[in-house]
Amino acid sequence: MKSVYIHNSTLSKFGKSLFSVRELSVNTAKKTLENFQQPIDLVVLSSFSPEVYTKEFNLPSKIAGDLYLENPYALRAETASSSGASALHLAYYLLQSGQFENALVIGTEVMTKLSREENNLILGSVLSENEMMFSTSMAQGAALICKRYMHEFNYSKNDLFYLSEKLHSNGALNENAHIRKKITWEDYSKAPIFASPLGLYDISPLSDGSASLILSVTHKSDFKIRGLGHGISRFFNPPYSLSFEASVKAFKQAYNNAKLKPSDIEIAELHDAFTIFEAIGMEDGGLANKGKALEMIKSGITHSRGSLPINASGGLKTRGHPIGASGLAQIVEIITLMKKYNKHIGLTHSIGGLATNNFVTIIEKVT
Repeated sequence: MKSVYIHNSTLSKFGKSLFSVRELSVNTAKKTLENFQQPIDLVVLSSFSPEVYTKEFNLPSKIAGDLYLENPYALRAETASSSGASALHLAYYLLQSGQFENALVIGTEVMTKLSREENNLILGSVLSENEMMFSTSMAQGAALICKRYMHEFNYSKNDLFYLSEKLHSNGALNENAHIRKKITWEDYSKAPIFASPLGLYDISPLSDGSASLILSVTHKSDFKIRGLGHGISRFFNPPYSLSFEASVKAFKQAYNNAKLKPSDIEIAELHDAFTIFEAIGMEDGGLANKGKALEMIKSGITHSRGSLPINASGGLKTRGHPIGASGLAQIVEIITLMKKYNKHIGLTHSIGGLATNNFVTIIEKVT
């Protein structure tokens, strides 16, 4: 297998944007392309639902044209909330085929032009028919999982505060984050509940944002892809499990592909559209023993200056969660954080839907 190097990773500010998906993608990609002199022969765009959110169609070719790229192979990847990660994986495998040398990968979503009610219907459409029949929302599904986790491992809602407080403290230091606000116990305890026990500070915000980077098999950089893994599971497997089958498969495949083990991971960005998913991701990835992730978080091990920083960016919870951008944004963030904290092996974990189409990416700092 050829080494695939990462160049010029770029992140827009997340939050509310006045731009369309096309405009935001072009703005971000232009920054990525500025100092890369080689021709781009592959473009992979990740966007979950621009046809609904912003009424935009045929975006890969339009964006390639706006960037004045010379006849690239341009296509789109969509796997719900893991779309950004799947776009990077797709570009990687296409580069490994030998047909392409340099890929521009872009992940963008603009969600805030629609109301929360409209967003809930769009996001709920990725669930199974049975879940939709009972009018289950993504938050309600996550709340059921959270309640079971707390019950089985003897935690309380108070314990969730330490997870949310950490993410908000990290996000406050991230200049691109949607929410840059530290929280106190009083803030957390008085926050409105959306789906018990999950409240305002347990659920990621609806956001606009874009991420982009270049993958190359011909030009080296300081960072390369060390291993990839994916996992897919049945759409509906009640009762809601405390281990996501698709994540377990993805972690196992990524570790095997990278020839590494969980103890080799020095820093990670884990999917936390709902805060409890960080804890479950830690356990599915072997970064914590079963039922012990919240104890690690409370002890400070996963804080930005702890021995295993997890979501030092603030995660989806505070950076924001533009559906098609998040998985790629995690890659951009892990590279920034590996530089900042001098880490050599980093991992990202992205969930698609209610944990049914998931991706793990392991990044290595080579110099």
